Amino acid sequence: MNQIYANQCSSNPFLSPEIFVKVPFSRKKMIFIIRLLVIITTAYFIIFTGDEPSSVGYLFIVAYLLTNLIVFWLPERFFYEGRFFYALILCDSIMLPTGIFLSGYIGSDLYLLYFFVLALTAMGAKFEYLMINILIFSFLYGWYLFHNGFLTEGSAVNYGLRIPFILTITMFYGYVTTIRLNDKDARIQEERERYEQIVQATDVLMCIVDQESRLLFANQKFVELYGHEDEKNILGIPYSEFQSSEEDSEDPMDYIHTVYQTGGTIHFEAYDRHNDKTFANTLNPVRNPVTNDVFAVSIISKDITERIEREKKLNDTIELLQRTRDQLIQKDKMAALGRMASGIAHEIRNPLEIITMGVDYLEYNLPRDNRNLQKSIDKIYNAITRANNIIRDTLSFSRQSNFQVKNIPLYPLLDNSLSLSKHIIRKSGIILERDYENELQEIAADHNMLEQVLLNLIKNAVDAMKESKEKKLVIRTYKQKVTQIDYKTGSRRSDFFKLGGEMVIVEISDTGAGIPKAVLPKIFEPFFTTKSTNEGTGLGLSLVHMIMERLNGTIDVRSRVDHGTTFYVKLQPAIPNPDLKKV
Repeated sequence: MNQIYANQCSSNPFLSPEIFVKVPFSRKKMIFIIRLLVIITTAYFIIFTGDEPSSVGYLFIVAYLLTNLIVFWLPERFFYEGRFFYALILCDSIMLPTGIFLSGYIGSDLYLLYFFVLALTAMGAKFEYLMINILIFSFLYGWYLFHNGFLTEGSAVNYGLRIPFILTITMFYGYVTTIRLNDKDARIQEERERYEQIVQATDVLMCIVDQESRLLFANQKFVELYGHEDEKNILGIPYSEFQSSEEDSEDPMDYIHTVYQTGGTIHFEAYDRHNDKTFANTLNPVRNPVTNDVFAVSIISKDITERIEREKKLNDTIELLQRTRDQLIQKDKMAALGRMASGIAHEIRNPLEIITMGVDYLEYNLPRDNRNLQKSIDKIYNAITRANNIIRDTLSFSRQSNFQVKNIPLYPLLDNSLSLSKHIIRKSGIILERDYENELQEIAADHNMLEQVLLNLIKNAVDAMKESKEKKLVIRTYKQKVTQIDYKTGSRRSDFFKLGGEMVIVEISDTGAGIPKAVLPKIFEPFFTTKSTNEGTGLGLSLVHMIMERLNGTIDVRSRVDHGTTFYVKLQPAIPNPDLKKV
């Protein structure tokens, strides 16, 4: 192939040299040679047939030759532009009929042959097929002329030149039409390849399904995700075979049918269990350009697993911040309450002592045979005792005790706490289960204060299981590495547990009634209790929370109504170089 032709094709991204008519010349030279043959044949008809040609005929021949000289001098790039070809065809469509007119064959069948060639060229899809057809026609036309004696008379040359005239104008129009069609095909192919590259390079899954949800197309990302090598291996397979959504989610097939029925766009998210990914799916109708009917549905699926995970982490962080805020507010409330508690408790205790003296006096002086009166006195004594218990707990809550934090063995402390609670556990018919990870585990804590925490939580667990059919108390301990940010857990100086460090966790689980979700954030507030009036003061868990803060530990809780509650007591592991530490 001519080097200029190859260079032009390679410099144009829309044109592919392989699909054009392959000739040993460039486009420009080929068109120049064919037009020259057409001009020579037309000039012969004007000069050597019919009457003596007029000056107009000679001027026409000169003008026609000049147009071909212009073609010769034009740069090669013009022969790859559509506007040039339209201008060229328009020019020759004017010049050729004019030449036939000037030759005197205006009333002959030469005009009919010319328009026949135009019609044949318009219907021809390929240059090769067109030339085969015109050669057959030329042979039949030549046989017709010979059979009727036109090639044996004096005008045989004039009739004989019609055949090369037909061939030359057919070559011209056929070649021009064919390269224009090939240019169009090249552009279509280039656009198709470009869109194909975009579809295959995108990071989303793309497929097209028919009305029965069978695959008509799938990009390489879709093919690879579901373990295939080639798109051909999965074409025709129902789309449902690639879906493994959760049982409680909607069926994607329903969405496909809805798009067929409504012709609208649908967006939905679905979790793929097989690939452990979440996809955002967009379903669009594919319409027939003629009838505008929906004949397929395109499905574009974008992997949003990372976004879902980030949203989950963000929600967890927001929940943690809210919980931290509530705990800080709770800490401020408890600090304020502690400052008020001592003075209030003393102010209440003095009137209670006077009331106690008055009740003692009444009990001593009133007749003992009046049972109703004796019951009333007993109720007053019980109320005084309850008030004294509240005052005692309040003073304990506000008192600044000196905790001595040192390394202590955890399991003897747990066993001792359970031993002290053995009576109420056995009396309530509760099954006790111990699950200790390491019998030699040591922690950094104050023995008495931590024992108070454990006794309080065990008692609460026993109380929670009073009405339960299954009564089971589980004490579980283990050491855990700190990997997640939580309340007083992170990388700040004020955090009790540092990321990458360790904590010792004591789980106290019961099978009780559970704590409602609305109540759970309030359980560490002072004087808040879910027990009946005579069973609790509401200071137990507040004291537990305060003690854990002073031990550089935390306490968390998880609960489900009618399933039970678990408290997580998070403690500091043993200190490497133990010294008494007052907190």
